[in-house]
Amino acid sequence: MSVISLLIFDSARLPTFDAMRTEAVRGGEAIDLFDPADLGTHAGYLPVRVSGRETGFEYYFDAIDAEALPPGAAELGTHNIITNTGSSFEEGRAALVFLKIAARLTEGTYLYPGDGIIIPSDQIGAYLDAQISAYGVEIERQLALGKQP
Repeated sequence: MSVISLLIFDSARLPTFDAMRTEAVRGGEAIDLFDPADLGTHAGYLPVRVSGRETGFEYYFDAIDAEALPPGAAELGTHNIITNTGSSFEEGRAALVFLKIAARLTEGTYLYPGDGIIIPSDQIGAYLDAQISAYGVEIERQLALGKQP
């Protein structure tokens, strides 16, 4: 199962990797962005550590494909960060923590196209915190059962 999430914003607001690192520390996020990447050109796997565990997710930055978005979403910005994760709860949590940080820096809009969920910038933190927490609970449950989350 693949999970795609988007953060829509104007391209001029794309943060640098260093800005993301600084914001993660400032916000007390449990993510370590240890493998510097140019977020404007990087495409593919982006390794990170979340809560001390190494993981990562597929990362892309691109112009919005208005035809692939729900009605009205294309008016929210010109570009999007796209994260794509597999069935790993670790990957999912990492992508959401990354998007939460990016949302603070871009004032973007979160979009989960699989269910047509659109979350405005002023509500992203609370929404993603709930999702991140749910992933964390499932990760701990999987670890307690001796499984790979």
